[in-house]
Amino acid sequence: MRKGILTTALITALFVGTLLLPAFTAEAQDKIGWVGPIYKELSESLTKGFKDYYKKTYNKDVTVTFLSPGGWPVCVDKVRTWGDKPDADIFLGAGAPAHEVLKKEGRVVPYKPKDWDKIPAELHGMKVKDEAGLWTCFSPWIVTNLYNEKVLKALRLPPPKTWKDLLNPIYRGNVVQTLPYASGTVHEVVEILLQGFGEQEGWTYNRLLAAQLARFSTGSTDTTHIVSRGEVPIGIAQPQMNAMVARRDGYPVRDLLPDKTILVPEAVALLKNAPNEKTGKIFLDWLFSMEGQKAVLDGGYFPGRTDIKFSVWEKEGLAMAKHAKDALGVDSFWDLKVGFIQYDLDLAAKRWDDVNRYYEYEIYRKWGELKNSLYLIEEVEGEVVAAKARKADVSKAEAKIKEARKLFEAEGAYAAARLAASQAQALLAAQ
Repeated sequence: MRKGILTTALITALFVGTLLLPAFTAEAQDKIGWVGPIYKELSESLTKGFKDYYKKTYNKDVTVTFLSPGGWPVCVDKVRTWGDKPDADIFLGAGAPAHEVLKKEGRVVPYKPKDWDKIPAELHGMKVKDEAGLWTCFSPWIVTNLYNEKVLKALRLPPPKTWKDLLNPIYRGNVVQTLPYASGTVHEVVEILLQGFGEQEGWTYNRLLAAQLARFSTGSTDTTHIVSRGEVPIGIAQPQMNAMVARRDGYPVRDLLPDKTILVPEAVALLKNAPNEKTGKIFLDWLFSMEGQKAVLDGGYFPGRTDIKFSVWEKEGLAMAKHAKDALGVDSFWDLKVGFIQYDLDLAAKRWDDVNRYYEYEIYRKWGELKNSLYLIEEVEGEVVAAKARKADVSKAEAKIKEARKLFEAEGAYAAARLAASQAQALLAAQ
């Protein structure tokens, strides 16, 4: 009796195992995982392109998973939480500072894809790829601002051409941006201002710009949508290709190169201890091939190889090639002539977390207090000017309001600045 039971159990186990075999085979197919802050349109284009290439080349399917938890800093933190066991193979997207952070923390390993030599080493002092192959730019772009020309025209406002222009009171309530922690592009803008103006003046500028904002958006993509729809006409810290894609979709938006900007090498890297390292290297080789670079352009990003000409791709029938050429005004991204600031990449990487933290705690979380303080200062400054016009003695009030302005701009001491402004106002009232 027991022998019969064992025989039946064995047959059942073999039968169940046979049923499970196809499922096991399906699970064994090749895989690759990406993590990064690239836009959905690019991830879809790269997914389709790589799957087609893999099927054509290896005659089997590849499963692609993509995780995009947020902007550059959020994605870097996601990789940090994995420690030595990443849940992805490739860090896809973000500029040089993010990749330098991953490099310094030992979270990526060197790999030079095929055609690595078609990517320049640097441009105007900005690294475009790591010399050891720890990260490589697959799509270059420039940090710009975005504006809706239809709405600005209706408001009879000229497009702001410089960073200082944006502080003009005529733009107050007509500007939107997100946090540097939510967007690597905004982080780059904060760093551009710190390095372009000097650290103290740079933080002063960031406070004054925050007072101009209509609101904080949830991310760079949200900023693009807000400006494209005309809800707020000016968007700060936009990847250059956002305007190209928005205009392709019929929105009256343009990018505006400010007087201080930098090149952003949107880069890719192989994560240390990648669970599918072999497939990851195949993907990197494909990404830098002409086929992979066409998928980059189809996804709304500029391709990075120096031997690409948009006019040639346009003749080949690639629709996005014309949009890219019209957006840049040149036949190759590397033909652009732009004035860049001297950018210290090591410094940017070193204070990456500190910059994000300071902005969040001293500007974003105190945004209401910041605005109230500045508006009171401006109000009292106006009263001082009016009193001087009446030939009144305003020397004490004037000294006190200058103290308030200094406390606000140089130190971010909002409460102390409001107190000094209130004291200046009281001195004027006493007269």
